[in-house]
Amino acid sequence: MNRAKILIVEDEREVAKSLEMRLKKLGFSVVGQEDTGETAIKKADELRPDIVLMDIELGGKMDGVQAADYIRKNYRIPVIYLTALCDTKTLGRVGTTAPYGYILKPFKDDELRTVIEIALEIKANKK
Repeated sequence: MNRAKILIVEDEREVAKSLEMRLKKLGFSVVGQEDTGETAIKKADELRPDIVLMDIELGGKMDGVQAADYIRKNYRIPVIYLTALCDTKTLGRVGTTAPYGYILKPFKDDELRTVIEIALEIKANKK
């Protein structure tokens, strides 16, 4: 089983809990759940997860795109977006953060596992 450490950033508590259960079932280790961009940055610095799963719409002053950009630039931790947003403006903003993946909600476990495994492989090949 893959024990990659994953940080979940999702402002809806029930969605975050469900996602954590799904990830654990797939063999991943969830190191934390955060609901704002600001706390996501603090936890990414503290925990240094292998991957951050990031929603775009978050509570707080910073959205997921801003938090992802900061995490990528400062900690070089891959970010995968999990969101319901797919409009042109959002996709343009997301593209500037060099994400390792983008999944539209709702998604299947196979899709989630695949995008995480690909992101981990890309990360390993960049070292």
